[in-house]
Amino acid sequence: MHENASLRSLVRPVARLALPVILTNLLQTLVNVVDVFMAGRLGAIPVAAVGLASSVALLMILAAQVVTAGGMALAAQARGAHDADELSAVVRHALVLALAASLAVSVLGLLVAHPLLAFMNSAGDPQAVRLGSGYLRILFLGTPALFLNLALASLWQGAGDTSTPLALGGTVSLLNVGFDYLFMFGPGPFPAMGVPGAAIGTVAAWSVGGAAGVTLLLLGRSVLRLRPIEGRLDPRRFTAILGIGAPAGLQGLTYTLSRLLLLRVVTSSPAGTLGAAALAIGIQIESLAYMPGVAISVAATSLVGQALGAWQAGLARRRGAAALVFGLVVMGSIGVVLFVGAPWWIALFEPARNAVVVGSGVAYLRINAAALPVLAVFMVLSGGLRGAGDTRPGLVGTFVGRWLVTLPAAWWLALHTPLGVTGAWLAMAAGTLVQALWVGQRWLSGRWLEVALRRQRIFQLHLRDLAPTTRVRFLDNVRGPLLALPGSRELVDEHGVAYLLADGRRVDVHFDPEPRVASGADALPPLGRDAAASLHGVQARDDALQA
Repeated sequence: MHENASLRSLVRPVARLALPVILTNLLQTLVNVVDVFMAGRLGAIPVAAVGLASSVALLMILAAQVVTAGGMALAAQARGAHDADELSAVVRHALVLALAASLAVSVLGLLVAHPLLAFMNSAGDPQAVRLGSGYLRILFLGTPALFLNLALASLWQGAGDTSTPLALGGTVSLLNVGFDYLFMFGPGPFPAMGVPGAAIGTVAAWSVGGAAGVTLLLLGRSVLRLRPIEGRLDPRRFTAILGIGAPAGLQGLTYTLSRLLLLRVVTSSPAGTLGAAALAIGIQIESLAYMPGVAISVAATSLVGQALGAWQAGLARRRGAAALVFGLVVMGSIGVVLFVGAPWWIALFEPARNAVVVGSGVAYLRINAAALPVLAVFMVLSGGLRGAGDTRPGLVGTFVGRWLVTLPAAWWLALHTPLGVTGAWLAMAAGTLVQALWVGQRWLSGRWLEVALRRQRIFQLHLRDLAPTTRVRFLDNVRGPLLALPGSRELVDEHGVAYLLADGRRVDVHFDPEPRVASGADALPPLGRDAAASLHGVQARDDALQA
């Protein structure tokens, strides 16, 4: 009974953080649907133009992950340590980095927009390329506003506030639809701009959302706030954000490119273009399961990161396990619904009832629905590892699973066996299994704890050169117990570490170079007091042994 209550207490915050993220993603999906619907009012070519441009615009979001993933993890850890100054510094550095990255993406996008669309639409109507290029150029001009929105959302989510991004995201979504209508169709005094008007409306909505988010930061009415700047920007913080974010961005790019090559395999199979149609329909339906998966992954990042910021390793493990259980239940339930109702779902998107599309689509949906619990393992544990700043396993798992398993197996099964396009679907499930096994063994190994510690400022300033035994003794008997006390805060600077307790007491630890509790040792628990008295001696013995 106690274990069930404990599990519920761990799952509850996962659900609380995940639900607003699901609603945010759902709103954005609805906006995309409405955009295509309104473009359809202009004709088939405008729809094609918006569709082509949207595929390229996805690369903008992947590029933003280089900043957002790192910012989310470090914000979670700073929040867990209750270090408001460090959290403010993470916010400041992440926003500066987001602005710099957005300018680079904007310039590059303006240069490649037309050539890229022309390559993607080599045999199509050139009018679609012309309209799509104009649409894309406007979006690329608005890249700084987009990156600002994405960076702010990830920082809030990392700090454990998913409601503020929902409120801002919902506002941006509603404005996006309204602005698109005004600028596309020109009611009243507004000019009717067609497809370019849709891009202008989107950028206008991004700009309003970014301005509102920065205003909230400056007012200090949320968990995030920008404190007065003290000193220069720290290159080490930029390195830490990029060290976490770069693998996450590459992971998204690796997955996207593999999907394009998989599409080439599918169209080369006996099912041909009809197989590609089945794949497109299957992915759209399956996205219903991706939304909660992504949301639970974000919750895992925040909760694991906050636990590690307070150096509660056991709590981090339990939170990751609770998020995984919740993810398995949610995605497994959705998988059952999709598996049982596969013919109905495919028919909903394929009213013409083409035999090849329906048959291939049902096979796709059932195979991948059965694999959804496996996908939950990969997504949720990747989120937990991200909270520790350990994003390389997700990248390597995606590369191995998608490029070394899915693509070769799909090529062989779809083109050289009687399975045909069904073989490609089986290859996708096999790749997902490999990805899940890869991140699963990383999570079970516990090596992410060391990665998390090395990402933290206290390690970079004071713990890097300590002997391993002394470091563990300090973490387990001083830092961990103090940060476990309700209301305690950790302040780290070049001179040492201070722990401010809720009852007004203060514990100061100096590193000169050995750790020494300079004051407040009486505030430590018994083991901590013993450790404080002997830290210097442990360091001396370790140095002697190493010599």
